[in-house]
Amino acid sequence: MAPPDQSRVSNAEGKAGARDCSGPTAEQIDKEVRKLLDDAYQLARTTLMADRDKLESIAKALLQYEALDSSQIEEIIEHGRLISPPPGGAPPSAKKMRVGNPLGSLGLTPREVEVLTWVAQGKTNYEIGVILSAGTRTICKHVERILTKLGVENRTAAAAIAIAALAGAKNERSSAMVRQTSGKISPRLFNGGLCG
Repeated sequence: MAPPDQSRVSNAEGKAGARDCSGPTAEQIDKEVRKLLDDAYQLARTTLMADRDKLESIAKALLQYEALDSSQIEEIIEHGRLISPPPGGAPPSAKKMRVGNPLGSLGLTPREVEVLTWVAQGKTNYEIGVILSAGTRTICKHVERILTKLGVENRTAAAAIAIAALAGAKNERSSAMVRQTSGKISPRLFNGGLCG
């Protein structure tokens, strides 16, 4: 416990230390800091509530397109809506994704496909968040939606579905390559190719 003429304060690194000041001075400092925090909170709340419609428009656009650049956010703030959507429009539908990624046929969004791919590789929500530059809670929500869409109870079952879908696509490619060799098995398949 600090002597009466010292108070415990935190420095910029969050480490507590003793500072020489009287009890009344420490109380005055605490009151001023509390006032600064309360004023900043009220200003932030007032600003957010005054522009709530713009924030909701930004949130809807992010849900639809998953990413916006600064000019698109400024557009929503100025006009109340997104006038120039991101290139390529809305995220590709499951039909479009089937061609490029076998997990697209599972009815997942492109971001959910990314998350499921990492889940199938055994990554934790935290690790996936770091890889995809997203928060752990965001990844957790993606995983929850993936489990719901796939109708499974845990990430192990979701990973099994992903691995089966990827293996099925790999087998289809292997069969196509074997057919292309006119019934002959190409040595390339066994020298570090599809089987290696």
